[in-house]
Amino acid sequence: MALDTAIVELVIGVTKPWAKQRKAEERKVSAEFRRRYIFHRSRVTLKEAAAEIMEWAYLKASAQDSLPAHARQVFYPARPLIEERTGKLLKDNYFTQTLLPDYIEDNNLDWDVVFDARGQFTEPHTGTRVPLGTLAVRGYLADIEDHEVSDPAAMAIPSAYPTKGPANRYGRVLVLEKEGFDEILAATDLGNRFDVAVASTKGLSVTAYRRLIEQLGVPVYVLHDFDQAGFSILGTLRRSTRRYRFKRQVEVIDLGLTLDDIEHYKLKFETQELTHKPTTLRRNGATDADIAFLQKNQRVELNALSSDQLIELIEKKLTENGVEKVIPDLQVLAAAYRRACQVTLLNRVIAAAGEKTRVQAAAMILPDDLAGEVRARLKLNPKIPWDKAVADMAIEGVDKDPS
Repeated sequence: MALDTAIVELVIGVTKPWAKQRKAEERKVSAEFRRRYIFHRSRVTLKEAAAEIMEWAYLKASAQDSLPAHARQVFYPARPLIEERTGKLLKDNYFTQTLLPDYIEDNNLDWDVVFDARGQFTEPHTGTRVPLGTLAVRGYLADIEDHEVSDPAAMAIPSAYPTKGPANRYGRVLVLEKEGFDEILAATDLGNRFDVAVASTKGLSVTAYRRLIEQLGVPVYVLHDFDQAGFSILGTLRRSTRRYRFKRQVEVIDLGLTLDDIEHYKLKFETQELTHKPTTLRRNGATDADIAFLQKNQRVELNALSSDQLIELIEKKLTENGVEKVIPDLQVLAAAYRRACQVTLLNRVIAAAGEKTRVQAAAMILPDDLAGEVRARLKLNPKIPWDKAVADMAIEGVDKDPS
């Protein structure tokens, strides 16, 4: 072997492990560099990912913008896509309180998204109360814009038969575990179509709530999430507890989400650690199959349903349970018929007298200093509104000049 060849082979042999290590290090650096490049090049923020799919998620939740949708209903179809796109966990509060409202505001959209009420607004004197939620505020402002002062002569006596409570008015109470669905039910007139009163609760029912359903004395239908809290809500309405003891039996029917509902609507579950014992779940109405599902630390919320799916589900369950329109007995129907005849005759008398009283009112002489007199009366009794002071003055004026 020539000397130069031997030297080359010797050098190669000595440096071979070093060269192998060096190439491995270069490959590693290259791979790390490529990963960093791809990561930084394709990294998307939660806000950016939300913007890409927000409209699609809203249309899915709202039945193509035909029904109101709760913010959490928009969250459910959006969450898996956003998390897959970003590789980050998306929390519901951040989505419903920040991402969704910001997107609506930034794009000047008039979506019917229902946000949970955060307190309430109360008018003085009228007693009008407005929950500070999206649609309640929107409706209140619309009423303000459309308001007109009515002509007293045109105010007919309503022909509706006067009732108070369930007697001759509604035959069932539909209890929803969550707040925020009232607007969706109202948009479809579900309560009116089935003659059911609708009640919502946030979490376990308070004692006043249980006292109400006990005193009403009508069947109660409970719509709840498929989770341990949902079954607890059902259980506390069915039996006495330390805080409230039922004095009489209340008929409580479970309309909550079932495993069949989850399968039918292809609802995605989320993770929740199960803390209730199987005996507790069973006592609250869960079956063995329900318990097996929950023991996998899985749960499904009503919010996973789109608005049209929610309405479809409720209608189906009410119909399956034989819920029908309320029709009173013959004695009440006859009384209502005669009362409606009387109201019709009275309204015709009011309409005929309207022009005469309008002329008489126009002829009344105004007080010399109407504004000053109103101001003086309000100073004496600041609790009353200005129109009460005016009404008192008008009564005094009519009594002085009864013609």
